Amino acid sequence: MDVKKFVLIRVYGAQCSVYLFFSILAFLVSLLAAPAVSAEDTAYLDELLGSAREMRLSGERYWDILVHYKPSGSGRKSLVDDPKFFLAPDGKKNPEAELEATIKSLFQEDKADEEHPRCRFIARYTWLKERLNIDEARLPPATCTKFNEALASINPKSAALIFPATHINSPASMFGHTLIRIDSSYRSELLSHAVNYAAVTTDSNGFLYAFKGIFGFYHGYYSNLPYYEKVSEYSDLERRDMWEYKLNLSEEEVRRMLMHIWELKDIYSDYYFFDENCSYNLLFLLEAARPSVNLTDRFSGVRFWVIPTDTIRAIKESGLIVGVKYRPSQATRILFKASHMAGASQKVSIEVAGGKKSPQSVLEMGIAPEEKAKILDLSAELLQYKYSRKQISKDDYLKLFLPTLNARSTLGTPDPASDAIPPPVAPEKGHLPGKFSFGPGYRDDSAFMEIGWRAAYHDLLDPDDGYIEGAQVNFFDLRGRYYFKEDSLRLESLRFIDIVSLSPWNTFFKPVSWKVNTGFDRKILSDGEQHLIYRVNPGGGFAYKTPFLGLSYIMLETDVNLSDRLKHDYSVGFGVSAGVFKNIGDSWKINLSAQSLYYEIGDEHRSMKASLATNYKITTDSGLTLTVSREKTFDYYQSEMKLLWNLYL
Repeated sequence: MDVKKFVLIRVYGAQCSVYLFFSILAFLVSLLAAPAVSAEDTAYLDELLGSAREMRLSGERYWDILVHYKPSGSGRKSLVDDPKFFLAPDGKKNPEAELEATIKSLFQEDKADEEHPRCRFIARYTWLKERLNIDEARLPPATCTKFNEALASINPKSAALIFPATHINSPASMFGHTLIRIDSSYRSELLSHAVNYAAVTTDSNGFLYAFKGIFGFYHGYYSNLPYYEKVSEYSDLERRDMWEYKLNLSEEEVRRMLMHIWELKDIYSDYYFFDENCSYNLLFLLEAARPSVNLTDRFSGVRFWVIPTDTIRAIKESGLIVGVKYRPSQATRILFKASHMAGASQKVSIEVAGGKKSPQSVLEMGIAPEEKAKILDLSAELLQYKYSRKQISKDDYLKLFLPTLNARSTLGTPDPASDAIPPPVAPEKGHLPGKFSFGPGYRDDSAFMEIGWRAAYHDLLDPDDGYIEGAQVNFFDLRGRYYFKEDSLRLESLRFIDIVSLSPWNTFFKPVSWKVNTGFDRKILSDGEQHLIYRVNPGGGFAYKTPFLGLSYIMLETDVNLSDRLKHDYSVGFGVSAGVFKNIGDSWKINLSAQSLYYEIGDEHRSMKASLATNYKITTDSGLTLTVSREKTFDYYQSEMKLLWNLYL
């Protein structure tokens, strides 16, 4: 025999022997490790498996809800990524294998109560018990003590969907958030529990946070916290108003939801800011409570983003919402109280809250008792706000707060009606987040037709109903134009992100306004022609609001241009922009703006632009925008006018 062949045969033979040895060893170990299953148990298990196959339970919608299965290619795949959530090795992509592994796990006898699959996956077991009419007497015992204790502690009776509204200076909050409040028999809602889904992150760098959040580098977890903690976090610390939507879930439906929440404890899914986010994942909990509503499928495969206000609309359309309550933040309460006071009285309130004037001295002022009460009420609100934000110590807070309350008590009980803050337009009643726009325009001596599409979410000229005035968050804003004279179709701009936060200064709050946008824009260059450049444009400044002018602002800006059409391939400019937004009635909004930039690094030049834009709301989801502008760049002048019809999608 050929020596080479002989060696190969011996090598392959040795490999096969080793493989066979370890396979047999693994089989024997599995036999020794496996719990003993009686013939009676085996027969009952086979009976249950046979019934599940015959009924095709693995294809039922409620099984998809419990394991978060969604269509993927030719099959189905769970959106949960934690291996601990699956009992079958291929359970993430094999619903039938996961179902059968779950049924088999019910017969395990080597697990402690809380680790037993009947307790760990109690929602699955409860559903299987109902569908297969399982006889618990024929299963190993499992008491599920911890779950029963948790259920008794929460004492679920009803539920509400909570939406903390936008905080204008936080880009993350501009996209919104939702959570679910589980109400019990307690009279105070603050003693309820809040179910939340959020990414776990310690990153403080905004760019890194956005990058990881967009591309799924964070793990998202469900959590169950006291509701008062979330109210304190959003209302007191983040200055966000809250909307509470009462759900018409029965006590039994809320209990089913809690069983599914128990299954998801300490289980992670990859968090994606645009689609698999906080609001989308909470929809599975509502479906687990009432499987007849179909919520998650509305956002699957249609588009790549899920906005919290869209989920509120979907929940409302499904008939789950039966009531709405507005809970203003401390900042909103402070501004509301101050709006009914003269400037001099506001100043006294600030002095009392700062310890510069005693509450008793307010009682000695020669003003009407009603005005004294307003001063002390506002002082108390300011002190609570400062303490919640840790601007003063607990000792200093009590030294100032208790005397303020004592002085206020001498002026009688406040009228609840006078403190009632009129709720703004609810978030779900605003315009839809997507926008399609089209219309004619004229630039210098050439007419064009412009078509635009924005994925989400709201810009400064859009109607403010349901949104925060001065807040802009646009993702993926695409615009193209067809020029009739040149018979050419071209990309006009592609903004990946465009955020503006115009948070006005006032007597009580002095925030910094800011902006950032990046993407492709057309710009006149040194040859007098328009070319596509990549731009990064951040800025910061201040905003003010007056009844006459509306919301006005001024910002210092940096503008970075990148293009091979530039002589140095880049140009960096610095300058200033200013503008004013004015609402006229409920339908008109006008914006007058100007910008001047000096480019001193790279290709040196100057750019100046002034524009007047107005938007008229026809319906909640349609309107007209007219824009007129004049600019000078590289010593070339350019004028433009366009009229666009906007449809919000």
